[in-house]
Amino acid sequence: MIARRKSRYLLVESSKDVNFAFNEEQKGLAEGIAKVIGEFGYMNASPKIMKQLNSRAFVIRSSRGSEGHVVLALSLIKQLNGREIGFYTLRESGSIRKLEEVAKKLYGQHGSGTDMH
Repeated sequence: MIARRKSRYLLVESSKDVNFAFNEEQKGLAEGIAKVIGEFGYMNASPKIMKQLNSRAFVIRSSRGSEGHVVLALSLIKQLNGREIGFYTLRESGSIRKLEEVAKKLYGQHGSGTDMH
């Protein structure tokens, strides 16, 4: 029997517009996280952008137990592909749906969300 890895989801807001539909933006964020927590930490955390809710908010998945490392890494990233930027983790949850509800309250109807998986 294969054990299923448990995940945690983080609602993150950036200080500037980001578009994770572009691989350069995703790659830049992954490199920034890996630079802070190292390759081993990155592999354990397995961070993945799951959904972009609007031009500044998105949901990122992390393996349970490593979400704190991802939050730390996001808070220390100051540049993304040469642009100054800041990331702020607003909420953590065990489901994307709960974070979508929180985002609706914060940002109003976000009908332009895009699934990234």
